[in-house]
Amino acid sequence: MTAEVAPFGPGEVAAPFRPGEAAKGFFWIYGLSILSCFLVNHWVMSHPIGPWQGEDIAKSFWLDNVSWQIFSAWWACFFVVCGFWPFNGIENKTLRGIVVVAVSWVLGWWSAKLIFLVGPGVDGIFPLVGTTWFLLAFFCFAGGNFLVSKLPPARQFLVHLLLFAGMTYLITHSAVKWVPAWWFPFLLVGLATGTLPYLTRGIPQPGKAVLIMSILFAAAALCFQISGVAGLWDFDKSPISSFWSMGHFTEDSFWLLVFFTATSINYAMPIITHNWPFSRIAMPWGGLLACLFYLVLDVIVASLLVKLIGPVFGSMEELLTYAYMGVNWSLVIPLVFGIGLSEPYLWAGQKTPGEWDDVA
Repeated sequence: MTAEVAPFGPGEVAAPFRPGEAAKGFFWIYGLSILSCFLVNHWVMSHPIGPWQGEDIAKSFWLDNVSWQIFSAWWACFFVVCGFWPFNGIENKTLRGIVVVAVSWVLGWWSAKLIFLVGPGVDGIFPLVGTTWFLLAFFCFAGGNFLVSKLPPARQFLVHLLLFAGMTYLITHSAVKWVPAWWFPFLLVGLATGTLPYLTRGIPQPGKAVLIMSILFAAAALCFQISGVAGLWDFDKSPISSFWSMGHFTEDSFWLLVFFTATSINYAMPIITHNWPFSRIAMPWGGLLACLFYLVLDVIVASLLVKLIGPVFGSMEELLTYAYMGVNWSLVIPLVFGIGLSEPYLWAGQKTPGEWDDVA
């Protein structure tokens, strides 16, 4: 999950504090999150993606928002991992980014709409979202494109598209039904802080991808246990597929709000701050401390946001859309436009920016 990075110069400071870059990234990511969420909510309330009518629109518009924007983010990331094909011929990065964003939002809408036109309907939203993101994460983010790394961008695009489409159909039409996405916030913070690359350094692909996803599932399992004790997770629930017996969040949806909030924080904040000040502490402790900090921050922010239902947000459903919209822009702004990733830096004890395989 990287973007184009400038060469590391001898005058660069290890573990730098760059408040200007952080402020710029914060403005673009969360400013666009608020604006786009307002516009998307207004649009789907007037033009529902799903078959909602009358009072059902107010209850289900958040599903339209979430499915549209997260599929849009999926397409944007898909273009990134395939070398920006077919837009790699656009030399101006800003213009290319605008085109990628526009196309990804169009494709995102159609991806969400097809769930109702030819797919399983509302019951298929989370299975399709969770499964497609798992495949992208395993083969590309964690896997480093290990299947297609030697192929040109056009073939990478085609091979991955066929692979993801076929495997998504296979999983969603089996007893498995989906790959739950509860690992996603841990992937974001693990990659953004460099903790996962450090812990899996020196391991060849696809072993690295298998180990990373295993770490994420273990982290999710621990999270379920803590959430169960806190009364936010019900181990007796299995609403999507009986194949999975890990449980589900409770009716108050606070756990889901924390999950959504985490996806909007856990990649954006470490990236735009260049992991300062945690990058001054050698791995693995600096990375683990950073991960813990952002996971605690997720809960704090979600706890503050839920108090705004009434004064600011009309319902939990509306709040969920704003909490989740940040995942789109927290990925798009760094990966597509390069904000937060354009200036390299060294973590304490690191030899090459963004690389841990050359560290013992």
